[in-house]
Amino acid sequence: MHFTTHELRGFLFSSRVAVLLVGALLILSIANPTLFPTLPDYSSRLLYWGVCVCLYVLIVPHWSGLVSRLWGRITDAPLPLIIGSMPLVIALLELAAALPLMVGDLAPDRGVPIGLETYVKNIAIAHVLESIALAWLLPLYRAGQARRASKEDDQRARDGCRFVVLNGRSFPLKSIKCAQSAEHYLVITMETGVIELRARMRDFLEQVGDDDGIQTHRSFWVSATEAASFGGMAVSTRSVGDIPVSRGRVTEVRDWLQRAGKPH
Repeated sequence: MHFTTHELRGFLFSSRVAVLLVGALLILSIANPTLFPTLPDYSSRLLYWGVCVCLYVLIVPHWSGLVSRLWGRITDAPLPLIIGSMPLVIALLELAAALPLMVGDLAPDRGVPIGLETYVKNIAIAHVLESIALAWLLPLYRAGQARRASKEDDQRARDGCRFVVLNGRSFPLKSIKCAQSAEHYLVITMETGVIELRARMRDFLEQVGDDDGIQTHRSFWVSATEAASFGGMAVSTRSVGDIPVSRGRVTEVRDWLQRAGKPH
């Protein structure tokens, strides 16, 4: 399963995930105290787990990106979910154990000290919740995003405005300055800033034409409004620097600039 940091962040703050987390907190908080000897009191369980869940939601988009990059340097095999999240769960558990030292009497008393059983139990709980979220809720979230994007595209089509759709998101074509392929990601430079998303250059090129811009290199595309001139095996642009031109595309790029009435 693949997802971008942006998609993961939006998914974590969706209503479906909120219902899952609130329901899990309530169930765990009212569970039999003998199951959680380190947190025998209901209110303490709700507080400690509530803090950990909030921190998890805030940290995990950045954490997943970091772990994915590190894992990719080691192997091309898929990253097991439990291996990716286990260090974060352990770190949050250690933080919860140290919470009374940080806030003093504001934190409820804990029960017996944290042991191996507690680590295993919390890792298992986190893994079950993550599996439910990714296997069941994420497809529902993506389907909802796709339906919303489709409705927005229909409205924009009626308004006469062209958009490029990548990974379920729509971007106004006239605001795209250039696109760059970076491994499994596509970096889009727009008037409003730079966006990185999981997509292929081919997906982008299928939605643009010769009048919209030119592919100068297998990994680069520049818009007609952004391209300024050609020289030194690169296309100079108005605001994003030089875009490299591959040797096999020099003639094509020169002809395109000539048709566009730009220095070549």
